Amino acid sequence: MSTMIILTDSQIVELNNRIGQIQRLIESAQVIKAGSTPQPAAVATAKPKSTKRRARRTLLNEAKVVEIKQRLASKESATKIAQAFGVHVSTVNNIKYGKNWAHIKVPA
Repeated sequence: MSTMIILTDSQIVELNNRIGQIQRLIESAQVIKAGSTPQPAAVATAKPKSTKRRARRTLLNEAKVVEIKQRLASKESATKIAQAFGVHVSTVNNIKYGKNWAHIKVPA
């Protein structure tokens, strides 16, 4: 004799989700024939990501930024200034346009 089960829509959705999870587990599982020796699974060798943040190395300090701003005011090229301070030209341009070190004011 068979039994009838009445399910709500949310129960049907939950049941379908669990069936899908089981199907994915079966598909991803290693199939072993009865009586055979199981093969070792591949071991992941990736290093776990560190949760520590690395300190950034700063090449410039306030005194150097003041000097850069003074050189920019004297119309020296950003490329020459960048080479002199060992930084990228975009760093000098960011200082020039106030994206970086905007709080540093050049004495008149």
